[in-house]
Amino acid sequence: MADGTDPAPGAAQVDRAGRSEGAAPVDEIRLTGLRVRGHHGVFEHEKRDGQDFVIDAVLRRDLTRPAASDALADTVDYGTLADTLAAIVAGPPYDLIEALAGALVEACLQVCEDAEVTVHKPEAPITHAFADVAVTLRRTRAEAAAGSDSGERTLRAVVSLGANLGDAAAALQDAVHALELHPRIEVLAGSPLYVTAPVGGVEQPDFHNAAVLVETSLPPRELLAVCQGIEVAAGRTREVRWGPRTLDLDLIAAHDARTGAAVTHDDAILTLPHPRAAERAFVLAPWADIDPDASLTTVAGPQPVRALLDRLADAGGVRRTATPVRVPTGASGAGPAPGGDPV
Repeated sequence: MADGTDPAPGAAQVDRAGRSEGAAPVDEIRLTGLRVRGHHGVFEHEKRDGQDFVIDAVLRRDLTRPAASDALADTVDYGTLADTLAAIVAGPPYDLIEALAGALVEACLQVCEDAEVTVHKPEAPITHAFADVAVTLRRTRAEAAAGSDSGERTLRAVVSLGANLGDAAAALQDAVHALELHPRIEVLAGSPLYVTAPVGGVEQPDFHNAAVLVETSLPPRELLAVCQGIEVAAGRTREVRWGPRTLDLDLIAAHDARTGAAVTHDDAILTLPHPRAAERAFVLAPWADIDPDASLTTVAGPQPVRALLDRLADAGGVRRTATPVRVPTGASGAGPAPGGDPV
């Protein structure tokens, strides 16, 4: 007979933390009060002027090993985590802080099995006196994986990059890094940098150009919005068509990663494939570097990118350099540099 101190027959013992006997510890790493300027909200003035957001993140995982080893490699680098979360908050705008919280919790799940994120919006446009508005999401990695298997399509897309103001090469590299920081974008490969004479008749410096191949679960319109958000963060303005650019990111083409089928899109915001890509050597040359067998759908049907490039009169005005776009460890780099030497 149980006397109130022993477990009932067949019952598992539970400690004060609520864990079953023999279960792995559920420890926590907390990052609280991360304040970042962002441009999220449904009102135009929120996206234009921005406001401060405050982020609290709780990462739940077994910390037994780092507690014993005292080694950073065995735990979460909270400095890197803070940089990742701050880049998302400062990046492309969301209408809802629920969506922002979703992107942040996805990033946390890259380094733990169970994460909770709270997004505070203390400057929310409310006409009454209030202390705070906050949204909290808690997700596990298993839940996130189940959601990704619910019919969501993965795309492989080509993004063309260009800049000709300031340190153009550094601007392109920063843009690639910003793409990789997004929790739903993976940069697979990057081309060497190209130096290109400007087109369009506007007097301006030569451009630096490159291309990257990315894999993403974002639909095309959302991927374009991410690219435009990176442009804005770099100080991009759009006063002169074909004029000087601090940074320019164009979504050129996309394919279904599973089937290989070309993705098409045509509305006032986005046309896929890019309608002028076949006319631009500074797009085709870097693209051919990262995918030598690539084809582009034109009015005459699918055409090899290399063949389209060979037909362009201005192809000689695009000069390939030996400087690669750096991509994350494990991604494919660019092809050989001029002369056959690896870059």
